[in-house]
Amino acid sequence: MILLRWVAERPLAWLFEQLGNRFYVGLALVLSLVFAFTILSGSMKGMQNQTYDLIMKNRFRVPKANPAVVLIDIDEASLAKMASEYGRWPWPRSVMAEFVELIVPAEPQAIVFDITFVDPDLNHPEADAYFREVVAATPNTFFTMIRLNPNNDSLSELKLSSLAGVHPAIDSPSSAATVAMILPYFYRDLGDNQLGTNNLYSGSDGIARQYNLYRDVAGWRIGSLPANVVAASGRPLPQSTDVLLNWRGGPGAYSTFSFAPLFAELMGGESKTVAAQFQGKIVIVGSTAPSLFDLKPTPMSQNHPGLEILATAIDNLYTGDALVLLPPWIYLLITISLLALLAMAFVSNVDYRLLNPVFTMVQISFLGISYLFLNYSHVFVDLSAPFAAGLLYFFIARTYSMGLNLRRNGHPFFSMALQAGSHSQVLLVRCQMAGSEKAMGRTQTFMLRRVGLTNLGVAAPRMFNQAPLLSTLYSDTLVLYWVVPLAQTREALTDLDEMLHTSIAMLTKRHAKCRFLLDAFDLKVESNDTWRLQGKSVLARALMVAPDKLEVIEMTPEFVKVCQSNSDIHFTALEIKDKANV
Repeated sequence: MILLRWVAERPLAWLFEQLGNRFYVGLALVLSLVFAFTILSGSMKGMQNQTYDLIMKNRFRVPKANPAVVLIDIDEASLAKMASEYGRWPWPRSVMAEFVELIVPAEPQAIVFDITFVDPDLNHPEADAYFREVVAATPNTFFTMIRLNPNNDSLSELKLSSLAGVHPAIDSPSSAATVAMILPYFYRDLGDNQLGTNNLYSGSDGIARQYNLYRDVAGWRIGSLPANVVAASGRPLPQSTDVLLNWRGGPGAYSTFSFAPLFAELMGGESKTVAAQFQGKIVIVGSTAPSLFDLKPTPMSQNHPGLEILATAIDNLYTGDALVLLPPWIYLLITISLLALLAMAFVSNVDYRLLNPVFTMVQISFLGISYLFLNYSHVFVDLSAPFAAGLLYFFIARTYSMGLNLRRNGHPFFSMALQAGSHSQVLLVRCQMAGSEKAMGRTQTFMLRRVGLTNLGVAAPRMFNQAPLLSTLYSDTLVLYWVVPLAQTREALTDLDEMLHTSIAMLTKRHAKCRFLLDAFDLKVESNDTWRLQGKSVLARALMVAPDKLEVIEMTPEFVKVCQSNSDIHFTALEIKDKANV
């Protein structure tokens, strides 16, 4: 057990002794490199998704669904109601042909089908032909195609150049290039933008958050259904390949008509009156029926109908408020700046009573900024990377700071100073402050910061903190000390001298009153515990000197003896000793 402790303690003691405050700078550099890689490589995507999901679910300002986008829902009620006349789904395509013919007189802006009419209906060929004729005569109808695995492109005989909604992405793309795709059976009758992909690419966790605008294949650009619908309206499209969806809330956000009753009304005598409500609208026909299996998990719902996801994508592009992502370098700059500021704070030993609340407020502001931006704009400011970097740095730095303080205090896990048989040098500094409570508080804060900047010094905890009377009596007293092996006495004296020289100069400039009593003793840890009595007597001796008896610096004979034993050191405090009080 003793060997194990020695093996664990010595490397830790050496590490803390060698690194000192340089650790904070090194930590900032390491974390800057780590987060530069994670940000630029996209490794923070998982945290970004969680931030996006959380904000989307809890926004207090949700953008309203565009009233120009309406849904015609083939819901479970419609399937049941129309089954007696048209049978189970899929219905004969004459139903859709009649629907289009009846709604076209109202001059809707677009009629979009979230239905893939793949194979001809062999049982109703006349219905297929009817639908095909209606589609050919209605250029503002739009249909979906499904992109298959790109690995199958070379096996397909379908040429990209033959597809509506596909345009050259480069000059003179190959006319022989093929693509693997599921198409409506009448795709050759469709013009320009009438055909588009409707692939919904979910994240690694299976949740759909973004929509594909286009894909480039063999020099050809394959447009998505939302992109082609909006492009046909003459509105500009984002330049990005994909857009992050700006949800209008959960399912049910858009104005929706159940297909069966609407179809019955259109077929009735008031068809013109019924159809008029779709004038200038983008009419999307699809299904929310669970039995048709077009439900996807999104940040808003575990069972979000594909019909409403398509509507959201079209709405985002049509309105121009699809979410915009900031470039990664902005997050990298914020992260590195935060780490640099934290490193400066720890290196300069900023008072933890100030550092802790300021750091907490900065972290909260990161979350607040992300939240407010998604409530008042369509810019997604994802500060999860600087938030995580700051939290990680602060945790490691605070842990190291605690370890460093424990080592300087002689804690047995980090130092050998108080273990049996050790022989150490103790340098004791009593700081006697004067002035108002506020002035003494400022002086104490300054001295605590100064001793924190030394290599070996440490401040004693506030004495008698739990005893009101004694705490009041000694509220003007601060004790600093250095505990080092005898071999490091010279180093400790130099460290203490630099602290005193800087402190006195700064206190003089601030007109603060503080006097110093310097004491010293050899500490040989013996089994009979006499070393404890020795330490107590030295501390009592230092505390018993009356404050009004102190000059700027007073030294006990024991401290002077230690200085004389290290006469090769130019001890600045000796030059200050006889000067007037601060």
